[in-house]
Amino acid sequence: MKALKKVGKWLLYMIGGVVAFAVVVLITIRINSSGEEEPFLDEDGEIVANSIAIHENIDVNGVPQRITIRGRDVSNPILLRVHGGPGSAVPPVISRINGFDLEDLFTVCYWEQRGAGIAYTTDIPDSTITLNQIVSDGLLVTDYLRKKFDKEKIFIEGSSWGTAVSAFMVQENPEFFHAYIGIGQMANQPLSEKLSYDFAMTQAQSQNDTVSIRQLNKIGRPPYPNKSNEEMAEACNVQRTVVTKYERPRINADFSGIKALLLDNSMTFDEKLSPNQDVPAFRLLWPTCFQINLMRDIPKWEIPVYIMHGDNDHFTETSLAKAYFDSLEAPSKEWFLFEDATHPVQFEYPEKYRSIYIDEILR
Repeated sequence: MKALKKVGKWLLYMIGGVVAFAVVVLITIRINSSGEEEPFLDEDGEIVANSIAIHENIDVNGVPQRITIRGRDVSNPILLRVHGGPGSAVPPVISRINGFDLEDLFTVCYWEQRGAGIAYTTDIPDSTITLNQIVSDGLLVTDYLRKKFDKEKIFIEGSSWGTAVSAFMVQENPEFFHAYIGIGQMANQPLSEKLSYDFAMTQAQSQNDTVSIRQLNKIGRPPYPNKSNEEMAEACNVQRTVVTKYERPRINADFSGIKALLLDNSMTFDEKLSPNQDVPAFRLLWPTCFQINLMRDIPKWEIPVYIMHGDNDHFTETSLAKAYFDSLEAPSKEWFLFEDATHPVQFEYPEKYRSIYIDEILR
C-alpha cells in the first residue's frame, strides 16, 4: 500500500511538472507574440536607417491577403516571393533562420496567396480560389509594390507551384518585371506526376517496402480523372510522402525551425495557433496543379529567365524542368543545377542559392 502511495505521489509530481512546463512554454510564446515585425538593428541596437520591416493585410481583388515586406535598405531592388503548395505560405522567419532571406540584397515581399496564410478566412468563397484569380491577385500586389517604392520593375521568384503562378503573371504583364527566378520549376506537371509515382513505386519495390507499395497501389498511378478534389489531395500526400522517404532532402529537421516560429514576434499568439496555413488552397487547387503544362502554354518569355533545380527532384521532375528550359525562348536564360539536391534547393544549399543571386542575377 505504501509503495502504491509512493508511486501515486511521484506520478502527481510528474504530471504537475509537465503542466508547469507547458504553462511556461505558452507564457513564453505569448510574450514573444507582439504581432510586430522584428526590425533591423545596428551594432548599437538602433533601427537601421532606410530599413523596412512591416506586414499588412491588404485588400486584393476584394480579399484580405498578408504581405510582409523586409529589407535592410529600401533603395535596393524589390523581390516578390511567390510561394508553393498550392497554399504553403512559409513564414518569413523560416527563410531568415535558414540563410536564404536575401533581405540585405533586396527589399523582399513575402506574399501569402488567396486561400492560404494568416489573412485567410472562411468568408472567402471557395469558387474564387483559382489559378487565374491568384495570378490576377499577384499582379495587383506587384503594382502595389511598384507604386509604394516608386520602382518601374521588380524581380519575381516562384517556388514549385509558385513557378506557375509567377510564369503566368510575367506573361500577362512582362513590363512589370526585371527577371524571373524559378525554383523547383514546373514544366509538364501531368507527366511529372506519372514519373514521380513511378519513382516512388520503383524505390519502394527495391526496398521491399510493403507498406508504401500498398499505399501507392491503393491510390493508383496518375492521372485521377474520377477522383474528387479531396481524393486527389490525399493521393498527392501519399505519393509525396513516399517520394520524400526515398529522396531524403538535405533539410535540418531539428527543433530550431519550430522554436524560431513560435518565438517570432511577427505573429500574434492566435496567428501562431491558426489551423488555416495550408487549407483550403491545397485541396481546391491541386486538380489545377495536375494540369499545368508550361511547355505547351508558355514557350516564349519576354524577360530574362533563371532556373534553379535539384538534380534529384521528383516533385517537379528534373528532366522535364531541364527540357522546358532548353526549349523556352527568352532574351537570356540560365540553368543552375544543384547536385545532390531535391525540391527545395534554397533550404538545402542556401549559400549556393545566395551566391547565384549575387554573382549572376544582380551582376
